[in-house]
Amino acid sequence: MDKKFIVYLTAGYPGIEDSFYFMRGISDLVDGIEIGIPFSDPLADGPVIHQASSYALANGMKIKDVFEKAKALTSNTDKPVYFMTYYNILFNRGIERFVRDAKNCAVRGLIIPDCPLDEAEGAINLCRRHGLSWVPFITPTTDDKRAKRLFQIRSDFIYYVSVTGITGARPSVNKRALEHIAELKRRNPNGPPIFLGFGISSPETVKQAYKSADGVIVGSALMKEIDVNKDKKWNLDKLREKIRWMRQS
Repeated sequence: MDKKFIVYLTAGYPGIEDSFYFMRGISDLVDGIEIGIPFSDPLADGPVIHQASSYALANGMKIKDVFEKAKALTSNTDKPVYFMTYYNILFNRGIERFVRDAKNCAVRGLIIPDCPLDEAEGAINLCRRHGLSWVPFITPTTDDKRAKRLFQIRSDFIYYVSVTGITGARPSVNKRALEHIAELKRRNPNGPPIFLGFGISSPETVKQAYKSADGVIVGSALMKEIDVNKDKKWNLDKLREKIRWMRQS
């Protein structure tokens, strides 16, 4: 399969309209989009995305706005779109209601980093019933037994977290992560593709990830390109330039 390049942008940063303007504006350059639904305590996110989430919430970004704008986005692109957020958002809205609303937006699936597998069965079943993908996470410390269970979810892809830490740009990809991905693929030849995230920030890290992974997920490196003091066109040009630069590998 062709190697994939998935991007993450925070909904509502630097503004509600701006954020979705950027998503539409880069959709032709990428293979999928993660819409980050801002949350006040994003445990897996580093300072760049954490700050963006805080800014978006201060801007008045509401869940109803995310659904409305996401529906408009999916109607204007054929690239898969996913919601990335935290379990508290689903719980407060009602898990079934959230899944139903996500389906109505025509997103492909949900990425919920703080919901452990042992507590996710109900949400996974709801996603399956509504035709959505529940994207599981694997890390370098995930044991074989747990990894086998995660592969059995049959999601669009496995999100491989390259480090045991938070999101953020890094100069290189964890060698152990690449070895683990290769091992997982050998053991699960018919499993979903594995996309590597956390730390992808340059053509070099993209190239390193592609040695084992089926794709990469890029967030913080792109969010850094969004300057709240510049106009939208300038922001979009920066983002498109950054993506082209990273994809040159």
